[in-house]
Amino acid sequence: MLLLAIESATDVAAVALADDSGVVAHVALARGRRHAETLAPAVSFACRSAGIALGDLDAVGVDVGPGLFTGLRVGLATAKALAFALGVPLVEAGSLEVLALGAARCRAPGGTGLPLLIPVVDARRGEVFSARFRAVGTGSAHQPARGTGSAVSAVSPVGEEGLWSPEALAADLAGLDEPCLCLGDGARRYRDLLESVPGVEVAGPGATHPDVAALAALTLSRAVAGLGRPPSAVGARYLRPADVRINWEQRAPARPAGGR
Repeated sequence: MLLLAIESATDVAAVALADDSGVVAHVALARGRRHAETLAPAVSFACRSAGIALGDLDAVGVDVGPGLFTGLRVGLATAKALAFALGVPLVEAGSLEVLALGAARCRAPGGTGLPLLIPVVDARRGEVFSARFRAVGTGSAHQPARGTGSAVSAVSPVGEEGLWSPEALAADLAGLDEPCLCLGDGARRYRDLLESVPGVEVAGPGATHPDVAALAALTLSRAVAGLGRPPSAVGARYLRPADVRINWEQRAPARPAGGR
């Protein structure tokens, strides 16, 4: 099984090629919101580096969010186009789960001894996307990279993902009676606020963005399990309207009663 993973939920655009032995090539580019300019060249470079043709792919994996609206649209459009053209399934994973999985693999490859994982993605406009996960079990054959020797930890959601103000998220975490590890660009942006809560730690720069290697491992395992879907059946998880719609609604004149 050979899979191409596409990550574009945050400012970092990344791709990875993975097979049953692990990640064979990956490219990550931190160029702000220039996903449309960087993703296709990144795919081409990764394939050339690994000596792999697009026609060799058995599946495409993609991060469906939540995250940056434009980045998600570009990443999903690229993944859908490739999967459709190649006639292979598209496998999805969420950005918050990928963040949590990346932290679990980095912090404790065995998945033990970890606090509650709280991925926090910067949603802009003074808001964040967040959820809770626990590291559970190991045993996957898909390693994060060749030669690392790290097992892949699984993560299990605790509750639903949602859109929060940083203050509301901090207040919610304050009500938990256990240690929490916050990770992601949103956690780092609001680090002082979150770390003012007893028991809350914010992860370092290495856990700022969803790890494309974690995305590749997660979607590859799902592809092997037959969980891929037709490209037309996969959509982004935005969790709120696009910024352009919000701006338009804020600027549009109020309609009189009765809608006329």
